[in-house]
Amino acid sequence: MNEPIPDQSVSDEAAPKPPVDHAHAPGPQATAQGDRELPAEPVRSQDGPSRELPKPRAQPYVPIATLTLPGRTPSIDTVGNLIVGPTGPINVSQTYEVRTAELLETVLVSREHVLADASYVEAEVWREVRRRAAGALAETSVVFLVAPRRHGATTFSLRLLAEATEEDVALQVVEPSWDRPLVSKLPVQRDSAYLLDFQDPERDRIDRSFLTGLEQHARNLGGIGSRLVITITPELWSHVAGQVPAGLAVVRLSSHPEADQVARAHLLARGHTSLTRYLDDPTVRDGIEAWTPARAVWLVDEMIRLAQEHARTAAEEGTALADHEDRLRSAIRELAQGWATILGSRFADSTRPGARGPATPHGHVAPLDVDDRCLSLALAVRGSGPVTRIQADAERLAGILAGAAVSGAPKNGERKGPVDLTHVLGGVGLRTRFENIGAEVRFGEARFTSPTYGDALLTHIWDQYHPLHERLIGWMVSCGEEDGRAAGDDPAVRAILGVLTYHQDDSQLAEVRRQAAALGKTQLATAVMAGAARDEHVGRRARQLLYTWAGQKDAKTQRLVVAVCRELLDDQPVPALTRLRRVADNRADEHVAADVLRTFKEVANVPRLTGWFAESVTAWQHQAGSGGSRAVNLGTLALMSVDAGNRPWLLTGAAPELDVTAALRELLADLDENAEVIDELTRWLRADGGTMHDQVLALFQDAVSDRVGFKALARLINELGKVRRPDGSDPGTQLRDILGDDPDLGEFPLRGTYPA
Repeated sequence: MNEPIPDQSVSDEAAPKPPVDHAHAPGPQATAQGDRELPAEPVRSQDGPSRELPKPRAQPYVPIATLTLPGRTPSIDTVGNLIVGPTGPINVSQTYEVRTAELLETVLVSREHVLADASYVEAEVWREVRRRAAGALAETSVVFLVAPRRHGATTFSLRLLAEATEEDVALQVVEPSWDRPLVSKLPVQRDSAYLLDFQDPERDRIDRSFLTGLEQHARNLGGIGSRLVITITPELWSHVAGQVPAGLAVVRLSSHPEADQVARAHLLARGHTSLTRYLDDPTVRDGIEAWTPARAVWLVDEMIRLAQEHARTAAEEGTALADHEDRLRSAIRELAQGWATILGSRFADSTRPGARGPATPHGHVAPLDVDDRCLSLALAVRGSGPVTRIQADAERLAGILAGAAVSGAPKNGERKGPVDLTHVLGGVGLRTRFENIGAEVRFGEARFTSPTYGDALLTHIWDQYHPLHERLIGWMVSCGEEDGRAAGDDPAVRAILGVLTYHQDDSQLAEVRRQAAALGKTQLATAVMAGAARDEHVGRRARQLLYTWAGQKDAKTQRLVVAVCRELLDDQPVPALTRLRRVADNRADEHVAADVLRTFKEVANVPRLTGWFAESVTAWQHQAGSGGSRAVNLGTLALMSVDAGNRPWLLTGAAPELDVTAALRELLADLDENAEVIDELTRWLRADGGTMHDQVLALFQDAVSDRVGFKALARLINELGKVRRPDGSDPGTQLRDILGDDPDLGEFPLRGTYPA
């Protein structure tokens, strides 16, 4: 696990190190999140890799909200049936397992982790709401919790379900993939407590018919000891308020814990007790008084990041950490106070003369013209960098805002043709312009004088200038590193994720993909989508987009999905594998298929994942039936590459109930598409010093005895004829002779037809 540099001055020695911030370090965050949900190494048997996907490890700091991120999703098995007679519904059996349509994913949440969350804060005002909600759950199976966004509704609901349901009831977060809510897509599984979030104004809008269907759904859940809590925003609820059937309950959560309490609890839970003293600063306390819990958690992430940066600076300069105390305190005050006044002045209407803004070391703040606003944004995205590069980014942004295509903008300050530059000398110098926007230039490198200003500026622009969102995204993508460089540390990735996750805005994720594809920056799009999928607020939409894109037969889009899923396999294995399967079954070309096969092999050859992957391929095979499946073919090829000792793992007792013969038959039926199967079969024949030769040859016979065409069979026999045994014989000739003697294949002129 990549952990932040330990700092004994700002973090207790025995305390757990914090996870990396979502918005500011998407690369390390992947590792941090992955370590929390990654299965522990199982005890290996002599038969080879483990079959079960092991249980997740727990970290000391596991906030309830992050538990909603998918680890291993419980499988969706049986669909229950309900027969309605003249007198009403007749429950033929109380064995409802799952009712689902299309894609439905659930995240199994640890009750123990929910109850043990040291960062949980229950406000005094929550206690009455909790009492009413618990009473409602005791009387009905479905409860609506109406709460504004960022008020902690998900955390509140999971804690409620953990405390108000029996210990044997499984807590699950539901992630449906729909264009509109449908009761038919909701799960119906025995002894389960479900949480479903309705926040998206387009995809989560409910109506009277949904509520009517939900009334029957509540009766079904009640009959099998299950419950459902639906959190919904007041905006979405306003469309159905007053239309709730008698069998459903509604509880409102209008308030939230104080930001000071939330921030303090998270700092203590993360082992940064020494940082809590900054919350006692009157400036900080007043600044965060009206903040939501979500913003308070953001403050904690930023405080820890700043403390670590100051500790690193002190270590590099060889100075005492106490010498940086004033700067750290000042930076934290800036975080709490925000930059609203200065940003409001700098981005005021520059055509109107007005009163002077706040004073700064470089004079009073005045409205910036468009060019300097672009310069500010360019520096905010980069964080720091050569002044010429930042100026080039700013000029490109100005062109994009003026309507120029992102891909057609000049790069690295280059211009096409001669340009009149006389106006440049008549304007303000570049260094002065940087000073006017609150930055400093040293040795040709520019950076803002305050470490918190850049992020605040990006947030301000995103919040105030909605019509510019699409073009800003295109420009930020163009600022990213070219493919082939490390995308995890790309300032553009950090900036895009920072803006989208802070505002919980998933609307521009598709635009990131489109712009990245046009500019050849797949690695940037991969890092952004992986980071978004790991975020507890926009993750659901990111995973939904990946599922949709997986089914689009566009090679660039599908290869992006594969790349993102490779990043997610460690910490979100089931959703990632589901989308890889969808790509495999709808692959656009052979390059996409090769990407999927490469990824499948990576999973199959990880010992703790081999058995789980094999069980997944087996399930796909059963679902596909006689029609076959491209995903099964690629999955089988991947499993054929796995060895247990010197033997093929698929031919050992440790392998699951995969029908290897049927799988080989599908592969051999189209050798043009599955050419790799010949190499794997040849390797099997030579495995363990050739001791498995006869077993493998018998498997060949069973596989080719049906459905394999003459052309494929001839190619197989010819390829196997190249494998020589110590006695000079070859399996190609043996297979030809065996099939020629088979009475069931007597009408096939095999003997002597094909050369060995």
